[in-house]
Amino acid sequence: MKESMMAESSSVEVLVHNIDEPDWLLRAGDFARRVLERLEYHSWDFSILFCDDAHIRELNSTYRNKDSATDVLSFPQIDDPSEIPESGTFFAGDIVISLDTLAENAAYFSVSEEEELKRLIIHGILHLGGWDHSDNSPEQEMLRLQERILAELSKEKIY
Repeated sequence: MKESMMAESSSVEVLVHNIDEPDWLLRAGDFARRVLERLEYHSWDFSILFCDDAHIRELNSTYRNKDSATDVLSFPQIDDPSEIPESGTFFAGDIVISLDTLAENAAYFSVSEEEELKRLIIHGILHLGGWDHSDNSPEQEMLRLQERILAELSKEKIY
């Protein structure tokens, strides 16, 4: 399936691979649009692909030389955040989220799958915007911003 949503002049393409299409698919794109608005990222085009562990493991192995599944991968189209244009359409890149690992993480961290889905969408968008973190410790600036946005958008529903 291929769906697009327009937000101001931003476009979020939402796709699935190796999984059944969830009924909340378009709402995930809507949530991504809300994140863009919150970050004041305008005229962005990017995709979110939801998949299984087998597919994300293959991508992780191919592009990161890590032969394991992961929860989210981001493939930004720029290396330097200063390259993001001030105006015009910005082709930000692609985000891939494994729903298998998402479910495992939610259980491990005792959070709802919806909360974890929101966290991964935010995380992926931040990486597309040039944010990075050296580890997963909560004092990382990117992760603090991620959790702040998650709290601010807590009333948004995907599931």
